[in-house]
Amino acid sequence: MFSVQRLFIKRFQLARHSYIATGRLTVNEGHPFRGAVAWRKDYLDGSGSSSARYLSSSSSSSSSRSMSSMSTNNSTIAPSLIGTPFASNPEAARLLDGLDVHSIPADGDGHLLTVYSKAGEEMKKRPIVLLHGRTWSSVPVYHLSDRSIMEAFRAADLEPYAIDFRGFGGTARDITGKVVPHRCVNDTETVLKWVAERHGLRDHKEKLEMPALLGWSQGALVAQLVAQKSPRLLSKLILYGSIYDPLVRYPRAPLYTKGNANDKADSVIQNEYDAAIEDFTIEGSIAPEQADSFAEAALLTDPEKAMWTRLDEFNNCDPARVNVPTLVIAGDQDPYAPLRVQAELFTNLGRGADRSWSIIADADHAVHLLEGRGRFLEIVTNFVENGVKGGTTPF
Repeated sequence: MFSVQRLFIKRFQLARHSYIATGRLTVNEGHPFRGAVAWRKDYLDGSGSSSARYLSSSSSSSSSRSMSSMSTNNSTIAPSLIGTPFASNPEAARLLDGLDVHSIPADGDGHLLTVYSKAGEEMKKRPIVLLHGRTWSSVPVYHLSDRSIMEAFRAADLEPYAIDFRGFGGTARDITGKVVPHRCVNDTETVLKWVAERHGLRDHKEKLEMPALLGWSQGALVAQLVAQKSPRLLSKLILYGSIYDPLVRYPRAPLYTKGNANDKADSVIQNEYDAAIEDFTIEGSIAPEQADSFAEAALLTDPEKAMWTRLDEFNNCDPARVNVPTLVIAGDQDPYAPLRVQAELFTNLGRGADRSWSIIADADHAVHLLEGRGRFLEIVTNFVENGVKGGTTPF
């Protein structure tokens, strides 16, 4: 297997516009990326190696707009970022410094998903896929300046990939405008397959393990559903600050309503500063400047609330149906993941696969952003790299 660079021209159909992107596409011979496009970005010095132009099908003119008009310092942007804050706000775009941005067509409808990796991925390292939570997307959550857990995982010999669900951060909303749990599950499956192919895990004859999957908060519910549905796509499961609670049942939406029930559902709700810092609850666990830095980044990438719907699909979460090696991890003072519920989650996990439960002292919901985040990193890394029982069969 070797890497080559090819000049390519590919047409993307997005919403009502047709886009033509030109640039350098990295291809692993024998391991096609399922149509994925990998763009190397450097938003700070404008040295992006690709250029692009966009042609509007609604315009009778054949004139094109250069990518520089939609990005920072004349650098190109990945196609999946079009229509997101990263394409329209230079301050948001600067948060991508040090990341490669990948546009992955989702299985089924082909909607472009944005996946982030550390610049210059090392394919020999063990891959781990990261899912964000209910409100904030992956860049502020997993790549916050000097608290980037993606950088920390890379330094610990793991290769991290972070997904933005539809309507979050760098992935534009789809035609429905809503975030639906089963669609998040399907999109995660798409990315797990792509990562496995990228690292050569699918075609190797030796029994190599598939990517690990980590979900935080509500993202842990998505990760759990993925493990229940497609256990062969992942080798290890990390349920971090999971909000699973067997006593909580999400109600189904009513079949019939009077009037236009979509008016309220389609209204735009702005995210707020106070909501961005509400996860920091323990005095001394994070400096005010760092909490403010997270809030500013979160509001740049997710200025509007993503509209979740069909939360009743999370009622399908059943720990007994999880049969891959699983780590349950949370802070001891996490208000969204109380120890009583974490114990219920852990003790009811399926038998026959390794499982571990870690409680981090003096920590709340955002352990990986706190001063003691080194303990979180060590626990997760050790779990991913050690133990072999369960979940190693390629798809």
